[in-house]
Amino acid sequence: MKLVGIDIGGTKILIVLIDSSGILKKRIEIPTTDATPLIVCGRILEQLKLLGSFESIGIGIAGDIDNKNGILRYSPNLYKWKNVKLKQYFEKKLTVPTVVDNDANCAAYGSYIVDGKKKYKNFITVTLGTGIGGGIIINGKLFRGSTGSAGEIGHMTINPDGPKCSCGNRGCLEAYIGAKGIIKTAAKMGLKNITPAIIADKARKGNRQAIMVYKKFSEYLAVGIGNLINIFNPDMLTFSGGVSNNWDLIEKRFFDELKKRAFKTPLEHIKIIKSKNPENLGAIGAALLSKR
Repeated sequence: MKLVGIDIGGTKILIVLIDSSGILKKRIEIPTTDATPLIVCGRILEQLKLLGSFESIGIGIAGDIDNKNGILRYSPNLYKWKNVKLKQYFEKKLTVPTVVDNDANCAAYGSYIVDGKKKYKNFITVTLGTGIGGGIIINGKLFRGSTGSAGEIGHMTINPDGPKCSCGNRGCLEAYIGAKGIIKTAAKMGLKNITPAIIADKARKGNRQAIMVYKKFSEYLAVGIGNLINIFNPDMLTFSGGVSNNWDLIEKRFFDELKKRAFKTPLEHIKIIKSKNPENLGAIGAALLSKR
């Protein structure tokens, strides 16, 4: 059985072809750019037609999702995407069953299977990338909330007087440790016109300002994760997304700070790791969700 997973992010689209156990067979990456949904979906369609036959499609995208009807209501990172009928579009074009979910839910389900092997029934995945997302699994099932909006971990307020976030709120976790937040912190340290990847490279080479950027990142991340541990008491938590590849710069300071934030017993119980496949996890999880 071959399954397709699509992860539509703020800067790029990842398409994967996997087997039913989650083994990656093919990977395609194309830019999102500032195009309309119709143009982007057309580009995705072109790539899907080159993959040959497959049984189903799973689509993960950041935003508020009508999971039942496969509609993206809106996305904080894709401003032109409102009330986009993704399920209807791809099922009409390819006559293949299609499911649509929040990208972080997809990442959480993928991590639950790939990293947790379904052994940890209360499970959270936090995506670290352009934005900060989250997916929550309770008793082995994705928790979507009453309207499908649960898991917006990046939009918990950690400072009511903090910087404005893309969602319109102030002081969200994402405003501090999303890609834009990292760049703003770097600018305050004197590192301007720079990307998170370059900051990480400089930190590994011993640049003091860059090291301080990731120190602050780790502290803010610990605040958010401490809240999650105290509220949900999960068995396992994983990190995914491109910025999680900088785990070597984050890990020590993060755990030192987390000890100050989370209750002792749930912190001793939880297993926290970087996902084994952080950059592909959302697409793999979307594909696996499509066969449920």
